[in-house]
This record gives sequence, structure tokens and C-alpha cells, in this order.
Amino acid sequence: MYKEEASALENQFSPTFEKLLSREEIIASVIRNWTPERVIEQIPVTEALGRIPSAKVCSVWTLPVVRSSAGDGIAVDSSRFAQGIPDTSGWIQGRDFVHADTGDDFDDAFDAVIMVEDIAFSPEGRLTIRDGVQVYPGYNVRPAGSIVQKGEALVRANLPLRPRDLACLQMGGVGQISVWKKPVVAFIPSGSELIAPGTPVTRGKNVDTNSLLVRETIKQLGAEPLCLPIVPDDYEPILEALDSALIKADIIILGGGSSKGAEDFSATLLHQRGKVLCHGAQAVPGKPLCVAMIQGKPVINLPGPFMAAYHGLEWLVNALVSHFLMQPKQARQTVKATLTQPVEGSERVSMLLVVEVSRKRDGSGYWATPYNFKKIPMSRTVAANGQYMTKLGESLPAGSEIEVELLRGPAYIPDAGWD
Repeated sequence: MYKEEASALENQFSPTFEKLLSREEIIASVIRNWTPERVIEQIPVTEALGRIPSAKVCSVWTLPVVRSSAGDGIAVDSSRFAQGIPDTSGWIQGRDFVHADTGDDFDDAFDAVIMVEDIAFSPEGRLTIRDGVQVYPGYNVRPAGSIVQKGEALVRANLPLRPRDLACLQMGGVGQISVWKKPVVAFIPSGSELIAPGTPVTRGKNVDTNSLLVRETIKQLGAEPLCLPIVPDDYEPILEALDSALIKADIIILGGGSSKGAEDFSATLLHQRGKVLCHGAQAVPGKPLCVAMIQGKPVINLPGPFMAAYHGLEWLVNALVSHFLMQPKQARQTVKATLTQPVEGSERVSMLLVVEVSRKRDGSGYWATPYNFKKIPMSRTVAANGQYMTKLGESLPAGSEIEVELLRGPAYIPDAGWD
């Protein structure tokens, strides 16, 4: 297809923005139309941090195999304590007692452990036991299986594995585990103005930073990123890149070309190749976002501007990767904060506010200072430590309390007046 014909088709499929779906409606629509092809793979437990088990995993053995000492001390025969503490002045190690540290097995001739704080040895090596210690069978002894028993469930299906879970699996003798294979998320950066990072910037060119943003965000979401080379604003190269990504990936993201520009071919491809679920979202930045199902896979056309791409990753790609992995959508920690400036919302779209959260000097809570990312340098926008999504028609006066999503943990919130 020639570029002129594609441009004409782009005009035919240009978004009108007359009827926009909410973020929630778009997510629900994709999930209704998508049956992910989930695959199970076996991996070593030592490489399974954060992975999602496909089934519960049980211990393959019992630990300890026999009883063991519950602490550091000496193992003794409890029958010798039936009438109280015996005379131990002539006791010999190895015959009358043995040393037993925490978790140790010990000779079957002994059935109780006296803790190290309850015993003493003279310079000559004679043993004494503190008065009042009552020794009986099983005293300070852990029974077989007190750590883990064969067949006992160690981890449940579909719960992300933590470091302590991995240690528990090893404790139960598990070396390999079945997990859901990570979804592959492909990203195709498009734009004739884009150049690779490190390339000298000349007039009319811009650095492709979205590839790095997408790659690292996808990793954080628990998926496998597949970042393809930059393609120019031309129909055929974008089509070839899309076809390649559809073979390799479970979710495909096209960067740029979603709106009404003369070279916005990406959204046109989605209209031609698949079932378009939305073209235009009730969310700013990123209103021209387009989503289609092509060959049974979700293809997302994110607008090119940095904050628009970030926003789409934040709410849509997050939700789809989480759905693939059968996990709740990843959520950020929030704090309630008082607006320092008024916020004027919109009747047609929800707006992502970038805010700087700071601690009130009197210790009573937090301030939230909203930034207009159209009026300040992008670097200041990106450095902000919080965000808030307005509701339709929501306008908030200064002094209103809002629930801010933190982009850094609460320990990093500065005091008011920082610079």
C-alpha cells in the first residue's frame, strides 16, 4: 500500500473523541475479548523470586527426620531426673550426656535437652545443673516433622513467590517449581523524528526514551519485554514490525501514531487488521489511545509523548499483564494530602495530576502541590513523587484533601519547603 492511500485511510479511521470510554471500561472490554494462551514452565527454585506458581507445591520429605534439639545445651536421659536433679559430679560426656546444639540430632540413649543457660562446668570439667530445672521425656526436644512434614503444602498457586517462600521450598526438598511463563510484551517505537539514545540530537529529531520506559516498566510488572528497533512513520515498515511482534509476543504496544496527524499510521493498522475496542480514552494525557484485538492478542497504540505513554503503561498495560498472570493489578501506596493549589477538572475526561508531596511542618500530615506538565520542564514532571487521577467534572479548591498515589515510598517524602 502506498503512503498516500494509507494516509487517506487514516483520515477515515481518525478518532473523533465524541464518545470516550473510561479506563475501567477499556480494561473490561479487552479482558472480555481476550483468552490469553498461558504456558507452564519448570524453573529452579533459586531463580523463582516473584514468579507465579501454577499449582500448590508440597514438601517431598519430613524435616527433621527424627527428633532434634530445640536449643543449645546437653542431651540427657530424663529417667535419671525422676527424683529431681541427680548428682552429676561424676558425669562423663559421651556416656551420661552429649552436647546438642539447636537442630542437632543426638544419640537415642537420650530423650531430653537441658538448655545451656541452665548448666555450668567447673574448671575441672564437672557438670552442674541449675536447681529447679524439671526434666521430663521430650523436654526441649522437637519431634520429627516439627519443621516440615512430607506432603505438607509449602506455597499456594497464583501467589507471587517471596524470598521466604523460596527458602521454605528448599526446606521441603523442592528444587524445581512449575510457574506460569511470563507474558512477552513487545514494544514498537515509531516516528521518523526518533533517534537512539546516545546519538547527537539535531534539529527536528528527538531521543527515543519510551523504549527504556516501556522495557523497565514491563520488567517491574513481571513480564518479559521485547523492544523492537525504531521504525519510521511509514505504513509498510510499521506493518512489518507489527506482523513480527504478533508472532513473538502475547501483548503488543505500538508507540506513537495514534492521533490525527498526517503520519499517524499506527491506529490505521489497528482498524484494518483487527477488532478495535476503543480509539480514544476518557483519560488525559493519552486521550488518542487505541486498542484492538488482532489474531487473538491485544494490540495497544500508545500516544508518543512521554507522559501519555507513561500513563497508558500505568493503567492499561499494568492491568493486562496482571490479568495474564492471574494477579490483581499492581497498586501503589497512597497517602491523604492537602492541595496547596486549586485543581480544575473536566466534564469529558479524567486527568492525571502530577503532584509533589511534602510533609507539613507541624507534623499533621502532607501537602500536595499539583504541577501542570504543559507549563514546566518535563524533567520536573518526571521527578515528582506523587500522582492523582481526577474524576469526571471534579474541580477541587485549595485546601481539599485528596488521596495521592506515591511514586516513591513515604520514607522519601521531604519536608515542606524543599527545593
